[in-house]
Amino acid sequence: MPPQQPTDRLAAVRQLAATGSLQALGRHLHRENAAHRGDWTLDGGALVRLLQEMPVERRVALLRRTSEGLAETAVHAPPECRGLATLNVLLARGLSAQQLAPWREPLMAEAAGRLVVWEGWRLTALLEADLAAGRELPAEVLATARRTALIATVPGGLASVVGQFTGPVLNPGEPWADRALADLAEAPDDTDWRALLGHALTATGARPTAKWLRAGRPLVDAVGPHRLRAAVAQWFALVGQPRRRALAAFQHSGPALYDPDPYNWCALQGLAALLALTPPHPEAAGALGALAEAALIRIRGFGPRSPRTAAAAVRALTALGGPDARAELERLAPVVAAGPLAHKPTARAVAAALTGWGA
Repeated sequence: MPPQQPTDRLAAVRQLAATGSLQALGRHLHRENAAHRGDWTLDGGALVRLLQEMPVERRVALLRRTSEGLAETAVHAPPECRGLATLNVLLARGLSAQQLAPWREPLMAEAAGRLVVWEGWRLTALLEADLAAGRELPAEVLATARRTALIATVPGGLASVVGQFTGPVLNPGEPWADRALADLAEAPDDTDWRALLGHALTATGARPTAKWLRAGRPLVDAVGPHRLRAAVAQWFALVGQPRRRALAAFQHSGPALYDPDPYNWCALQGLAALLALTPPHPEAAGALGALAEAALIRIRGFGPRSPRTAAAAVRALTALGGPDARAELERLAPVVAAGPLAHKPTARAVAAALTGWGA
């Protein structure tokens, strides 16, 4: 059978776009996407222009259909998702938020109500379409996109686009983060605080590198060690509280009230390490102990909230030094060894810190 010619290809799409069923058109576009590896620039983009010339309502209905098909494609043909997401962005081009509402609003509502969107390509298409149109995202939607980019099974290319949106330095919803955002809003000059929180968000684990700590020290000095300690102590005291509004969970059934926000909790790990750069003080030691405990609250069907954050708090206590830090480690030792917050790796870390202290 001879290969399909460009004119035949366009004729088939033209007929389906004009009078054919959207289901048939959607299936045809799926085949086109697979056959040409998601390259919609063939024929100088003539195929896409045909689709963009469809009446708005029909065009948006097609957009909804191709978007819904991404979930199934992610399971059965993951490499094809990028091309379909790109097609969605092209279909949305030039349309207002009001015109796109039948497609855009359900995705917005889903994202705002979930901790993470399992299949990220639909969310990526939404973000790219809004980015191209110069629209900002609601903070709740941006928060879900940030979380999805970090931990979703199928993040769907979100990591490359989510950082292009401006928004709150932390995700709203967790009491500690809401308090931090409120404090920043009230600060006469929040530039230093934003720089410090931005650096905290780049923490990659419980053990910060020497380079990361060197970069953090002038940020601590700019904010002021005493101001940092006072603010962080108040924020860490709220980490054990549930979210102000439950979201649909990701790893387990039920509402996500205590599930950690992976984006925000990177900041918690970074803040713990930065707090250890301040002079020893009982308030700092108590704040780090409270953070370790809050990180070990167990979530049914999930386990401890964030062992990595607990490890970061223990390490920060060790780095902080002083009799108050040692007393806090001694207080934590039985708490993490037995009872509702028991966690063997953390217990070993606390024991090792105390042993090293006595050496």
